[in-house]
Amino acid sequence: MSLGKWIAIFVAGICICSFFFAAFNALVDPFGLFGDRILNWWSYNMTQNPRTAKIGWLDKHHDEYDSYIIGCSKTSSFPVELLNRYYDAKFFNMIMYGGDMYDIEMTTKYILNRYGAKHIVAVTGFSELASYNNEADNMKGNLHARVDGSNLLLFYARYLFANPEYALAKLSAYRNSTYLVNADKVFDAATGAYDKSVRDSEPIGSLDDYLAKYPFFKEKIPAYASLPDVDACVESVERIKDMCQEAGSTFTLIISPMFHLELDIFPKEDISDFYRKLSRVTDFWDFSGYHSVAFEPRYFYDVYHHRNAVGAMALAKMFDDDTFYIPKDFGCYVTLENVEARLEEYFSVPPEPLDNEKKVPILMYHNLTETETEGFCVTAETFEAQIKALRDAGYEAISFADLIDFVERGTDLPEKPVIITFDDGYKDSARIGAPILEKYNMCGAINVIGVSVGKNTYKDTGEPITPHFSFEEVAPWVEKGVLEIQSHSFDMHNSKELDQDDYRKGVYQKPGESEEEYIAKFRADVEASRRAIEDALGTQVTVYAYPFGYYTQLSEVLLWEMGIKVTLTVEEGINVVIKGLPQSLRALKRCAVGEHMSPVELVNYLEGLMGSD
Repeated sequence: MSLGKWIAIFVAGICICSFFFAAFNALVDPFGLFGDRILNWWSYNMTQNPRTAKIGWLDKHHDEYDSYIIGCSKTSSFPVELLNRYYDAKFFNMIMYGGDMYDIEMTTKYILNRYGAKHIVAVTGFSELASYNNEADNMKGNLHARVDGSNLLLFYARYLFANPEYALAKLSAYRNSTYLVNADKVFDAATGAYDKSVRDSEPIGSLDDYLAKYPFFKEKIPAYASLPDVDACVESVERIKDMCQEAGSTFTLIISPMFHLELDIFPKEDISDFYRKLSRVTDFWDFSGYHSVAFEPRYFYDVYHHRNAVGAMALAKMFDDDTFYIPKDFGCYVTLENVEARLEEYFSVPPEPLDNEKKVPILMYHNLTETETEGFCVTAETFEAQIKALRDAGYEAISFADLIDFVERGTDLPEKPVIITFDDGYKDSARIGAPILEKYNMCGAINVIGVSVGKNTYKDTGEPITPHFSFEEVAPWVEKGVLEIQSHSFDMHNSKELDQDDYRKGVYQKPGESEEEYIAKFRADVEASRRAIEDALGTQVTVYAYPFGYYTQLSEVLLWEMGIKVTLTVEEGINVVIKGLPQSLRALKRCAVGEHMSPVELVNYLEGLMGSD
């Protein structure tokens, strides 16, 4: 064979290999540049490079949005659902890893020219003042060529002929992916924000416990010597504002909340310079500074990122929404007229300690009886003596609605609150318990097993069980506010002896049950329980008491997504609930109360818990 033919075959081989190489990268599409038509896994794509993947997403879905919030990773913590409500809009969150003002400006320009927008909200902190137009990684940290105007052909070629490890990693992650967020999928593609479902449903209690779990809140961070790009950032803000005005879009600038250790790393003189120059360009909302929120670690995921709950506080402050808890010193609308006063307050006024938490014990009863006890039963005589002792010791029973209002709205609780719960829904827990609670001006919550309501036999087995009340029997007590009815599952409180082959251990996944099957069954069970209670009594189900106290991270996330605000375990201890942090209502502990516990012992036990750190 001639040399020419060998060369032709060699070149043809290279071309064929290059074609398949490029086709493989384009079909798997780990950066979301080519439509991701095979896997359609945009959460993964955005995790690899949100700057490029979000443009690919918007190419397909831009008609679903009409407004955008744009900025660095802190941007994610301003909830899209609240932005939609307050602005009467459909927002997409254009959070970018380490996004600086150049990224915000270029992205805003692209969006306005390509899609148009009713509203543009830009979010910045102070690290953006230290670096302008910095591309950390030309695969994972760069803007899309259509956004920054770079060579489009070279841009696509770079990804088409990229190392195939990127595509192989996506295939491997797809094969091993589970429902919960993980390092391979940190975004909610539909909103563009970080998927914080796990962190937002994690139980949060005492400050000491939180700092033990996240010790980095005690570590110092290296400081910046200067912030050299103040002028570049201010000029960029001015151009963004002008672009929005020309396009007929509103423009809002937010300085994000920051933990005090992060604030410490920025030179005060440069911050002051930035504020003075920025106020000449635009008014803006400032949620940074040494206010009380900045000194509360539980309001932050880590030293650099405030929680979504804090973003909700900020938006509520901006729109004067008093249905949210907002600390008095949190947030200021800065103008040219008040910038000097703001700076003086910013650096010189020490924050007042937040009175933002409350210890709340939750008692756990099961059944009451007129006669001798067995198992978890408590006699009417003992129960009444216990309730009287609590009242005489200054305890006031509160409802779960009161507890939720304390956390969500900051409404006051009594000095010594207590929540009284009964599990399962036994007839006598209501028949005996409700009149005693009413007598002492107390209230209680009964967590019912939906499948057993009104029954005296176990499902369809015919096996006798302790009788359970019907909804009709408790309705008068619910109307009076003496009782509230909450969920103890519909049919996940199983008996190993009676359920046999269909047995489930609480809410745990069965052996051999796929995650998809489990999630569908769990959701259906929760919804059946909620529907039965709400349809019968016209009340809202906001509490889920785990059968036998068993729970998992997945069950917590699923209940969070379904709008269940409080979850109860059978773990012993006191609860610390925190204003503005719905996570403090997760996996609450309870104090099991039995016949053996005298009224004095019960009060002393609670006093010990209330006094403990």
